[in-house]
Amino acid sequence: MKLIFQFFFVLMLNTITFSQCTNSALADNNYDNRLDILDVISMVDLIISGNSLENFQIELNDINSDSIIDILDIIKLVNKILFPEPEQIFISTIESSLVNVNIRWEISNSPNFYMYKIYYSYQDSLIGREIIYESLERVINEADISGLSLYNDKWFWVDVVDYWGCSKESQSYKINNVEKTFELDHNGNVIHSEMIIEDFESSSSCVPCHENHVQEWSESRHAHSMKDPLFFSMWNDEQQRHPATGERFCVQCHSPAAFVTGEDLSGFETVEEFHLSSLPDQIKEGVTCTVCHTATGLSSTYFASDDLSPNVEYHLYPGENIFFGPVENPQESMYHQSGYSPMFKRSEMCLPCHDLVMRGVEAEITFTEWNRIPGFAMSGGATCQNCHMPQKEDGTHDHSFVGVDLDLSYPIGEAPQHNQVKSMLESAVNLEFGAPGYELVANLNQGETLYIPITVTSLTAHNIPSGTSFSREAWIEALVEYDGEIIYSSGLIDSNTSILDKDEEDLLLFTSFFLDEFSDTTMAITETHDIINETLPALGTRYHLYQVSLPEGIIGNIEVKIRMRFRALTPSLLIDNHPEMLENQPVFDMASISAQINLTGE
Repeated sequence: MKLIFQFFFVLMLNTITFSQCTNSALADNNYDNRLDILDVISMVDLIISGNSLENFQIELNDINSDSIIDILDIIKLVNKILFPEPEQIFISTIESSLVNVNIRWEISNSPNFYMYKIYYSYQDSLIGREIIYESLERVINEADISGLSLYNDKWFWVDVVDYWGCSKESQSYKINNVEKTFELDHNGNVIHSEMIIEDFESSSSCVPCHENHVQEWSESRHAHSMKDPLFFSMWNDEQQRHPATGERFCVQCHSPAAFVTGEDLSGFETVEEFHLSSLPDQIKEGVTCTVCHTATGLSSTYFASDDLSPNVEYHLYPGENIFFGPVENPQESMYHQSGYSPMFKRSEMCLPCHDLVMRGVEAEITFTEWNRIPGFAMSGGATCQNCHMPQKEDGTHDHSFVGVDLDLSYPIGEAPQHNQVKSMLESAVNLEFGAPGYELVANLNQGETLYIPITVTSLTAHNIPSGTSFSREAWIEALVEYDGEIIYSSGLIDSNTSILDKDEEDLLLFTSFFLDEFSDTTMAITETHDIINETLPALGTRYHLYQVSLPEGIIGNIEVKIRMRFRALTPSLLIDNHPEMLENQPVFDMASISAQINLTGE
């Protein structure tokens, strides 16, 4: 009798108040949100009562889900009262590739064991972690899990869950990203690097198997990042302004292989001098095949501080004869190993070089512009690759990386990618007559003011213009013609080389202006302390209203012509640096609309 009393006394002292269990009502027969001796007694009474149980009574007390209430359920309930939480276990080892892991852990001895749950996360936090595996078998202590996104560092947990949904997580277990590291000083110079320039291969080595891809890449701006005369001019300016950091600041994105291996590229004043040098091709080629296809982790936005320390983040694994891409089951190659990495389908692959914040000023933030669209940021929809690396009929992806810049050593219309740039721009916006509260009239009396309302709608997932928006111009040209003569104009230029009158009152211009520490405009990104951003937001809309006073004495039809125009470089930038390239700079028409209005007498 004494032993029985002691047993029930222990049960009374070890009552459970639920707080975080998903099935806290289980076996709580008196609905007091506690499990204690009263619930055990109620379960015994139900068993004694036989088969006359209601369904809700069975569901409430069938702890082991075998459709009956018996002594096994009582044992589990008593164990729950004696041992309220599952026992913590520990992960012993994790072996991983970029998409697969093998996880081993201790076997649970918890008396109310129900299942194992395995989670992982990009941070050492229980918040936001993702479940990747479940098992109801207690004796199982190993799992092979595939199809994961294991780029960058990851943390894992193995939780033990009881029948009430209460869980106890293991310690977190971190697996480090597979990469070669490098260390920089405050000027961006490499102190130590696990990479050497020979780890990076020239694009010519890829030609035997990937001739089309290499050809597409060779016409891209990635391949010309160290071939552009304008870049060399501005790069030399940066080195003069900032002798300690100017060379590394620009090289970090224009020749990543040189940056992470510490190759000094200072002293080259012209493109010709640079390419006649003895430097290896993998440096001269700029953003190469190896740079992208040995990436094993996603980088982040580059935040440049006031000291201009070049410190972009790269996660690369070159020189190990393995190349990664978005193909889930790549064909075997006799030249190198091929690995699948889902990160190649993400817009973050374009970081760090397409997202630059200078002294807190959002200077070149193409990725951030895209990422601020909720549907894209949350789902990864309409990625950079969808537009700039579209899938071809053969299932591969175009490696032309078409943007808006062209090789201006060619006459207008002859540059590689000219037609592709033209096509991309023509699909970027929509123009319409009309705006909230206004419409374009079909008839007008003499003496009345002509109101021309327009709506400009972006069809693009980043701002227009983007990237180096401070050097680009997108604007609306508005013309009103009568009998073939222009009687009103806005945004009109004489030729492709003409400078746009930015002070014109009616001008609708999309661009940005960098301001230096004295609030003067500057074309030097390293001198930026503020920005006036007048770009068209991603998928955004802009309304504009022209008020035109028509000349007296005209009757009949007048024609309204609206078009949105674009050029990648403002003429003043070329005039100051490479005037010989000015005539080769095209002006593209992105969209156009027109309408006739009948002008009658009073």
